[in-house]
Amino acid sequence: MLVELYAAPAAAPQPTESPVSNAVGELPEQEPSLSPDQLLGSFDSREEAITFAKEQLAGNGQSLTDTQLGMFDEHTHIEWLTLTTTQNDAATHTTYYLVTDEGY
Repeated sequence: MLVELYAAPAAAPQPTESPVSNAVGELPEQEPSLSPDQLLGSFDSREEAITFAKEQLAGNGQSLTDTQLGMFDEHTHIEWLTLTTTQNDAATHTTYYLVTDEGY
């Protein structure tokens, strides 16, 4: 399986757990816009991609406090990954997209 890791745009909405709680009113079939400029790398597994993202943040002097991963929606091979880090007692959420070729 091939997994591509993309940096999410800065204005990316926070993922929601159900369409009912979707306060921004996006339709479930809307996909994130992914650009080749946002591609951070291709990996053999989700774990390798997540480890890469964690190491990138750790290299910037940030301490990882939480990791969340979930399906973007049920119709695509896109997952969101949110890493929460702290630096100088300030929490930061960094969002990525994982795109897999699973099922093809």
